[in-house]
Amino acid sequence: MNKTFSSLLLLTVLLLSACTSSPQKSSANYVVGLEERKKITLPIDERTYYLSRSIFQFERNGTEFLHFENSEKGQSEIVIFNIENQKIAQRIQLANSGPNAIYDIWGSIPYGDSDIIVFQNNAGIITITNNMGHVLKNFTPVLSNGHSMRTVVGSYYYNPPLIIDSLVYTSQELIKSGLVKKEDWNKVHMFASMDLRTGETTYSSLFYPSIFENDVRDPAGGYSFTYDYNYKDKCLVCSFQGYDSLMVSSDFKTVKWYNGRSSYLPSLHPVLPESSDDIHALIRLREAPKYSHIMYDKYRDVYYRFAEHPYELSPDESPYVEPNGREFSVIVFNDQFKIIGETKFPGNKYFYKMSFVGRDGLYISENNEANPEFDENKLVFACFGLKDLE
Repeated sequence: MNKTFSSLLLLTVLLLSACTSSPQKSSANYVVGLEERKKITLPIDERTYYLSRSIFQFERNGTEFLHFENSEKGQSEIVIFNIENQKIAQRIQLANSGPNAIYDIWGSIPYGDSDIIVFQNNAGIITITNNMGHVLKNFTPVLSNGHSMRTVVGSYYYNPPLIIDSLVYTSQELIKSGLVKKEDWNKVHMFASMDLRTGETTYSSLFYPSIFENDVRDPAGGYSFTYDYNYKDKCLVCSFQGYDSLMVSSDFKTVKWYNGRSSYLPSLHPVLPESSDDIHALIRLREAPKYSHIMYDKYRDVYYRFAEHPYELSPDESPYVEPNGREFSVIVFNDQFKIIGETKFPGNKYFYKMSFVGRDGLYISENNEANPEFDENKLVFACFGLKDLE
């Protein structure tokens, strides 16, 4: 669907060993399913692209808003939508020159009462701006080993920045060369943090788990994960793309594992990707089942895990572009990480990488280019609530 993100996908997604018109519940013995409750339509104009790296719901003064980063078509701005009246509440233009310049946006999030944190990828800078786009602070976080702290965040692959007690946490890429042995994984940090008051940085004590069967070359190509944080219970949950189980930590140090397997997918275990330069390997990557977003719903105290179903590219589909027609399902977990439901969604209608949690439910974008009702001049989200099946 989106060529803009295809190169990043190749670096992060691992190779793992007839569409309906509405979501379907799994036949497993589940107690809840997802049911569409309503749609919202948000207006955009010719300068606003309908896909975004970072969309995050937030509330201020009792009103529900959507933070929408518009940085894909030469723009550099944040659009704030009022979810309730479905109108633009504010546009925040970010400068590309001068004292307030922000050069390379790769993720942003609302912060505090009215500010925004912007992550500049190539520059390795974390910036705090006010709601007028004026820079309040710039940080260039460098870790104890001399490496720059990773500043690639967002909702597209669901790697949001986590703000915990004035610290901002981001996931860290695996940048190693040569053979990585299984016993080395407990030396590779998953997260690092920076103090938003002082700029001081530190690695977390949470390390990558050894979930490969064998020693692995080029781990940057095969260990991608998404994550979210339950601020109420102080709980981090991680979903590895090629692993059935969820990894949960309450202290960024110790972990517990919970069954997270989709009833629609075979059991998955990470395997070594073949060369991404091999077109046949790339095709297999596009077609293989995998897990993606893990999202916490603070309003209903549940978690959602997205599962991409096996897919076969048609002869006219390019493996360099994410397929529009892939079916997916959303697994629902209760607050004890027990699976309580799973709902299947059709291909050619939704674009789940544009999803967010709101007061009324889980919102999933319908801005899929293969959707017969697709319109690039508006953002359309279907809102799904939990329905008891018993």
